[in-house]
This record gives sequence, structure tokens and C-alpha cells, in this order.
Amino acid sequence: MSAGSGGGPRLSSRWVLKQVFGRALLPHHIFRWLRRRRVHRRVPTVHANAQLALYNRMLPGDFLHYGYFDDPDTPPETVSFDAFHRAQGRYAEVLLDLIEQPDAQSSDARILDAGCGMGGMLGILAAAGHDATGLTPDRFQADHIRNAYPGVPVLHCRFEDIDVDRFKAYFGTIINAESLQYMDSDGVFAAVDKIMAQSGTWIVADYFRVGNPPARAAPISAALTADRADRSGWQLDVFRARLREQGYKVAHEADITANVLPTLGFARLLADRIALPVLDFAHDKLRAKNPALHYVLENVAERARDAAVRSAAVLDPAAFAAHKRYLVMKIRRT
Repeated sequence: MSAGSGGGPRLSSRWVLKQVFGRALLPHHIFRWLRRRRVHRRVPTVHANAQLALYNRMLPGDFLHYGYFDDPDTPPETVSFDAFHRAQGRYAEVLLDLIEQPDAQSSDARILDAGCGMGGMLGILAAAGHDATGLTPDRFQADHIRNAYPGVPVLHCRFEDIDVDRFKAYFGTIINAESLQYMDSDGVFAAVDKIMAQSGTWIVADYFRVGNPPARAAPISAALTADRADRSGWQLDVFRARLREQGYKVAHEADITANVLPTLGFARLLADRIALPVLDFAHDKLRAKNPALHYVLENVAERARDAAVRSAAVLDPAAFAAHKRYLVMKIRRT
């Protein structure tokens, strides 16, 4: 590296190419590259989720879910990070209102937050005096919860893999807040059936797919949304049918789709006005300052921008509302 006019280090094309080809071709670097690849294959991505860590650094409160806006018509331009944080706290209050208050000595008092994220809901439950346990398959999340909420137990496993013999009829309330969509349906129903107390309550807050996704021949923005967003979430009519088959009934249901849409509008605003412009600025700056290095990385940069555009397309509130329903359900055994 050579010094620039400001006295700081400046990357030269020669240095970058030497580093890239050296790490790709030299034997000791090849050994390290293969070792890291083997480790990456053995450890699922969820166990080292840097994206969730980024969210946690950007947003206070240890929440990773949508925000609940009492005014569904809140314009994205008026939403601040602080307002979004308050909306996430309001979301937690909506779920908290559904939790019943059995005798503190009863096993029905125990609560499992299955897919607890960074532990924001656990903190609220503990502050309200509830006997709460968290569950997450993410190692980073589990470690964070143990440090941030030392009195709250956390299970480091998938919900579908929970030790049903150890926790048989153990929890009076099970909460799946935006975690159901990532789980296997057979495993979920098997786990709930075993670990929830006979008179227990299953609280589900998540979005579900409804209707038919846009045709692939639709305009590119709709097609991208169909390709990414419409595959996530359980099919609502299938979920309802499974509930009936497994002997459950919905005791309470609220459609809060309109209340969570400002979250998507805010995220789309950040993508359009910050993320994509920053990518374009970095691309143009590199091309102007270092054309040779720009040529080397041009395809990678274009690929990264295409991925960012696809991610931004998923954040379309209108497309979400057309094919998803965000529901809060209180479910019991029949």
C-alpha cells in the first residue's frame, strides 16, 4: 500500500491483485480456504447469522420482528428509528395482552418463546414477572440472551428438536412470534402437542400466504416479489386445516396486516434512499479512483446490486398486502 494525500493508506490495483491471487493460489492459503469451507458446511448459516447481529446493532430493544403501528396510515417518511422501536414494543404489548395469568405455582405459568430472536420479548416477559424460557437455534442469539438477560433460561436448539420427554406438558403458554414461517409444520405440531400443558395456550403471530402469487410473466418488480416474498410464510388455509386435524381451535384471532405495513414502507424507504445509493456511490467512486480494480470487481459489484434490488422489491407493502395476512392467533386444544 502507498500513502495518499491525507497520509492514510491507499489501495493500489497491484496490491489488491497480489492479495486476491495470493490467497487463491498459494498452498498455505488454499489449505486455510478449504478448512473454512468445511467448517461453513458443518455449521448451519443460522448459527452464525451476521445479518441478525447487524439488525441488533442498528435497532435497540433486542427485537427482530415487525412493528405494530396504531395508525396504519403512518407515512414511511415520518417513521424514525425511535418510532420504529416504539412500534416493536407495541407489538410485544399486543402479544402480552393474550397471556393469561394462572397461579404462579402452576406449571401453566411457564412460558416458552420459541424462536426468541435476540430476547426482546423475553425481557418484557421477565419484567412483567412471568416465568419465561427462550429457544433459538442461533448460537449468536443464545449467547447474547445469556449475557443480556442472565436470569432467563434459553434453549439452544430448533423448536422441532426440543427434548419432548424433558419438557412434556411443561409450558402453559407457547409463543411463536414471527418464527413459525421458518419451521417444519410436522415438527411444530409434534412439539406443541408434547410440551404444552393440556389447558395451555399457543400464541402465533406471523404472516401467512393467501391467494395465488403473481404470474411469472408479470412486470419485473412483481415477478421478483413473487420469487422471493411469496414463498415465505405458511399457507393460511393449510394451517387452519392442520389445526382442525390436530385437535386445536382458534380462540382469538386478529388481522394486524395494516398495522405492520408501515414497517415494510420504512424498510423500503431505507433501501431506496440509503442502501442502493450507497452501493451506486461506492461503485462510481471505485471506477473513478481505481479503474483497474473496478474492472476486476465489476461483475461482483453488479451482482451485489442486483441482489440488493431484489431484496428491495420484497419490501413492497402493496405486494405484501395482496398475498399475505399478518395474524395474531390464540390457539387452544378442542
